[in-house]
Amino acid sequence: MKWLPTILFFFFVGLASTSFSQLLGDFRSFQGGNWSDPNSWEYYNGTSWISPPANTYYPGDGNVTTNNVYIIDNHTIRLNTNINNLINSITIGDQNGTATSISTLLVGVNGNNTYSLNTNQISILYDGLMKWDGNNTLILPSGASIGIEKTSPYNPTTVLGTDYGLYEDGNCSTPMEIVIGGVLYSNCNGKGGSKPPSFEDINDGGGNLSVSPTSNTPVCLGGTVNLSANPGGTESDSISNYTWTVTPPSNTTYTLPLTTDTASDNPTETGTYLYEVTATANGTTASNTVSVEVVSCNKTVITNRRITYRVKK
Repeated sequence: MKWLPTILFFFFVGLASTSFSQLLGDFRSFQGGNWSDPNSWEYYNGTSWISPPANTYYPGDGNVTTNNVYIIDNHTIRLNTNINNLINSITIGDQNGTATSISTLLVGVNGNNTYSLNTNQISILYDGLMKWDGNNTLILPSGASIGIEKTSPYNPTTVLGTDYGLYEDGNCSTPMEIVIGGVLYSNCNGKGGSKPPSFEDINDGGGNLSVSPTSNTPVCLGGTVNLSANPGGTESDSISNYTWTVTPPSNTTYTLPLTTDTASDNPTETGTYLYEVTATANGTTASNTVSVEVVSCNKTVITNRRITYRVKK
């Protein structure tokens, strides 16, 4: 569906992992509360998590650089202010929840107001919920992406659109809205002059562009990694270019020469390789990664008086 040139794609199981690597400038929820309250957050200083009251920051406050934000542990964080400083990503949920343990981002204070979030990506996991308090508008920058994990291991106990994903308020008369890059992308009921998609459409849809890369793994050192982008979404037939970026264990990033949906590589060191593919279609881009383990498969010959053994290392 071509509503505007932005990234809106939907992930499936495996969207994110709770075993994320902490990075300097990351925030994670410490308890429920207002976004602008430092007591709601822990901050990672590059060595350890700083908890309240020692932590005096909140994500995007401009006092420290904000990297990634995680709303976890059944906490509800209310977006009660405009966040104009850049946040790399926001993840709602931790994939540790149960049917009664849902982490929530609550947009706004009851009323009819606008709230800005300057972030490149919002990921809503199967135990995460984004819900509106009143008829508020959420404003995201151009190129922002929203990822929704459509499948929950607790189904049918939990319901997409009620317990996780974007909350579908069937009674909304004045639309709760999502604006991306200054253009109305969606409102809760899908009604209006431009007839944007509803929250239900977003929860249930396949998005306009997605990639879900796969590969053979593990791979022997000296062997070949075979990659496939597995594009999806309504724009997938219009993809003009693929870019494959490789991060080996040595962290010396390089790009594969192929620009198609399949690619191959011959690793030169053992360890974990990360392959990121980015697809471009009609000005819209979507990226995702797959990891590949490269192991030593050399054979050593051991000989005694009678028998010769070939042993795999």
